[in-house]
Amino acid sequence: ASWWAADARTQLRELDLAAAAPVVIVTGFVAATADGVPTTLKRSGSDYSATIFAKLMSASRITMWKNVDGVYTADPRRVPEAFPIDSLKYDEAIELAYFGAQVLHPSAMTPCIEADIPIYVRNIFNPAHPGTVITGRACSLETSSLGWAGEVKTARKQLRKAACPVPLGDNSAPIKGVTSVDSVAILNVQGTGLMPSVEMSSRLFSVLHRERVAVLMISQASADSSICLGIQESDADRALEAVRAEFFRELDATENIKISGISIEEDKSIVAVIGEGMAFRPGTGATFTKAMATAGVNIRAIAQGSSERQISLMVEREECTKALRAAHAALALSDTQVSIVVLGSLAEAGKSMAGELLKLLAGTGRLAYRGSSPSALTGATAQLPTSLDGLAIDLKVTALASASASVLSNDGIDVASPNLWATASSSVGETLEGVTFAGCGYAEEGEDCLEMLTTHLLEDFNGNRIVIDATEDARVAEHYPRWLTLGAHIVSSNKLATGGPLATYRAAKNARSDANTQWLYECSGPGSGLPVISTLQDMQQTGDRIRRVEGVFSGTVNYVLESVRGGAPFSEAVAAAVAAGYAEPDPRDDLSCLDTQRKMLTLCREIGGMPDLEPEQLLVESLLPAALSGWEPDLASGKSVGEQLAEQLRPHDGAWAERVAAAEAEGGELKLIGRLNVEAGTAQLQLEVVPPTDTLARCEGMQNVIVVHSARYGAAAGGPLVLMGPAAGHELKAMGMFTDVLRLSRTLAEWNIPKIL
Repeated sequence: ASWWAADARTQLRELDLAAAAPVVIVTGFVAATADGVPTTLKRSGSDYSATIFAKLMSASRITMWKNVDGVYTADPRRVPEAFPIDSLKYDEAIELAYFGAQVLHPSAMTPCIEADIPIYVRNIFNPAHPGTVITGRACSLETSSLGWAGEVKTARKQLRKAACPVPLGDNSAPIKGVTSVDSVAILNVQGTGLMPSVEMSSRLFSVLHRERVAVLMISQASADSSICLGIQESDADRALEAVRAEFFRELDATENIKISGISIEEDKSIVAVIGEGMAFRPGTGATFTKAMATAGVNIRAIAQGSSERQISLMVEREECTKALRAAHAALALSDTQVSIVVLGSLAEAGKSMAGELLKLLAGTGRLAYRGSSPSALTGATAQLPTSLDGLAIDLKVTALASASASVLSNDGIDVASPNLWATASSSVGETLEGVTFAGCGYAEEGEDCLEMLTTHLLEDFNGNRIVIDATEDARVAEHYPRWLTLGAHIVSSNKLATGGPLATYRAAKNARSDANTQWLYECSGPGSGLPVISTLQDMQQTGDRIRRVEGVFSGTVNYVLESVRGGAPFSEAVAAAVAAGYAEPDPRDDLSCLDTQRKMLTLCREIGGMPDLEPEQLLVESLLPAALSGWEPDLASGKSVGEQLAEQLRPHDGAWAERVAAAEAEGGELKLIGRLNVEAGTAQLQLEVVPPTDTLARCEGMQNVIVVHSARYGAAAGGPLVLMGPAAGHELKAMGMFTDVLRLSRTLAEWNIPKIL
């Protein structure tokens, strides 16, 4: 009791602490009522005791030693990307605590607010960390409102959009934290518009007050006098019974019905974003709700406090964690994360396209995975400049799958780790048939890989999801519509999706349009990464009309024919193309021109020349000898398909040498030429003797050349549009797909999330 005495407090404050600094050890948590009855201070009682003594002693600061590095932007158990907040206003800390933050209780802050004493929250196990300081009051509603009104007038005079008059600091977000309350129920009172809303509200809140039911959230529709309230589930039954009893006459009425129903919905959670920077700042609410839509979280109710320091959403309890993580990423409390799934042969870089892609992803230095966000990589690849520079984006690889190995992790995979290749290996043919996810925690033995992957995409909290398909698998292509409908975007080199059955192509196109998602497939068409598809799309979207497209569309075949022209046997040229990584996993697809046929079909469908063309309708000349049309490799021989095929081709070396020599005798070069005539409605792919002065003869080695004749690019404009460059090999194809990934990532960061002014 002596602590409260005025003379004792005065003596304590007048102590010369330079001469003697007493250490006062006081029991916390316990207390007594005004009548002297022993009691406790309940939750955070020890903190409350400390702040009471801090006020009594006129302390200059108080430090709360906890087991965490301060107040976090979210619960790190549910949002792994959460991090400690540098500073908070008292009002922000109270809002966070009210909505579930466990570090401090609002009552514990009251004495420090009254005496304006800063509160420091620090980690007893990590004293080097500065923690979080809580100090100062937020602007009053009146001050903020006047500031906004003045800004609106000024903006109108200056013919610009109004922006929040309170600027954010460098790298600061308008909100300080995302938090939640679980075990919430919705009490719905549905009016018909016949009862005045004043009467309904008065009676409803009066009965809840009598029953001592705390209201966590209010959302009202004035048009029909309907109200929904968020309350604790433990109060739900009592509240429902009391409210029905209060309005029993209205519920039983057969005429002039004023209340159409009173009901309870359980298993809900409240998710709230909190921060003084939200007040009168356009775009914050839109970003919050957009993040929910992108993540596929339905909003059951919404409310905003009068101070605009918090916005609350009611969601299903099972979607609460997804909502928290989506809001945390969208509102720049952490970098916008793009979840990436990579499908394809997982051989190391240089041995497969997927391996090269993983190398390029690691090279951004922006990989997020458990313990690193983004990753701090070393070595030459970490220095690779990318279009992510200057953007708050992290790339998180959440799944890898090949024909022989698979990895799945919602926390992200460190694809730069050398241990990754200990369980992932290459195999003949990049297909996924019969693969199961190993060690993913919830996969049943023998469960289909692609179904598991679909479930994984569905459950991913992140609305920014990209599937990179580096396979040539028909079953993968058939899953495109489902993935696009789920909101995932696709970057593909799988020509069975664009150049396979027409039904597969159209289903994916329709799903993309309906779901407003993206499907980029530059590497599926001619050029294998050269900007052919995107260029043709841009030409047509700007009003140009494509008339003819012709070119050398297979870098692998061109390399083989050039090698034969240089004196190499045909079989050795094929073996060299395989060794260099230019050929498809099964080089028969190159020599039979099946791979090039799919590129041609992609082109036909993209420019609308013959949109209904099926693969068997395209005229194709095969380079594979007729004697080998039915040949199959011996997979048990220990030799690759390329090695076995080269052996089978040796008897045909002479015939190919003669054919190439005959072309030279005619004064030309033997080239595999694809021709698409939009106006005539014809498409063919065949070997031709091309004079050396022809544009199509200019490509060397594994290069491609594409010549586009259009209304804009023709004789009147000085000639057709020519695209030429290297177009074979894992590295080039991977770079083409990587370019699509970066382009899509920039779109997700800049367009998918509204700009906060």
